Amino acid sequence: MKKTSEPAFPIGAVSRATGFSPDILRVWQKRYGFPVPGRKPSGHRLYSAGDIRRLRQISRAISRGHRPSQVVALPERELENLLAEEAASTSREPPAARPIAALLDHVSKHRREELSAALLADASALGPIAFLTHRIAPLAEAVGEAWAKGELSIHHEHFFSECAEDVLRGIRLPYERAARGPVILLATLSGETHRLGLQMAALVTAAAGLRPHVLGSDTPVREIADAWVLRNASAIGLSISISTGGASAHRELEALRRAVPSHVPIFAGGKGARRSHPPAGVAVVEDFERLADWLRSLRTARSA
Repeated sequence: MKKTSEPAFPIGAVSRATGFSPDILRVWQKRYGFPVPGRKPSGHRLYSAGDIRRLRQISRAISRGHRPSQVVALPERELENLLAEEAASTSREPPAARPIAALLDHVSKHRREELSAALLADASALGPIAFLTHRIAPLAEAVGEAWAKGELSIHHEHFFSECAEDVLRGIRLPYERAARGPVILLATLSGETHRLGLQMAALVTAAAGLRPHVLGSDTPVREIADAWVLRNASAIGLSISISTGGASAHRELEALRRAVPSHVPIFAGGKGARRSHPPAGVAVVEDFERLADWLRSLRTARSA
């Protein structure tokens, strides 16, 4: 590989700058021929500023749904062209502008194969964050509104949730297998039975290179704290829906904050998170982009 600048950065610095663990960088060198480091007389790896720039492009491509096998070996110019073409395509046809009605029709008629195929196609085209932002979240809201109006029944909501959760698990699996970052424990508090928010958070976590450990719904504070000890998780994430957010959730968040050490980050998401008035030491993360940024920052801090 032709270097674009002199190698000067050790592997730890490159990992912090790009979000990719040293293990991933070594595996990619063997598997895809990039990045190839220079060497100190001591044998320690050194990387160039050009390597870091290209790795950041690779990170952007992976976050949009491309697999490492598709993009790691691409030259920098081809990566630039790929990202530019996708940006232009997105600007021509904003994902949020495309209708949700067809997906809602699949839900209303319990067409599982059609709904799953449509969601998987959108996930492939949009990448994980845009898929959650412009497909899953709006569709979940549309299903909820239709149920509230009496246009759909509870069996429709259950059908949609099961189908969407299965799709999200399937999309997450390749990211989770490649993830080398710290473990993030994900759960809902007692009385919270909605699981879809957990699966969305788990996908964001895995796509950011961290390892989600999903406990599931309706989990008492003591059980969450015990699972944190067992998994030695670096952070705890909670999904709070609009139906359970409030004083009770606030009390449980206070109890959880007391139950785990203060250096362990706790974050809450979902439409009920803000209205639960989380106590000090519990961050509210209200959209998927911010959650991804928060997780990447945590990963960088832990790798340092």
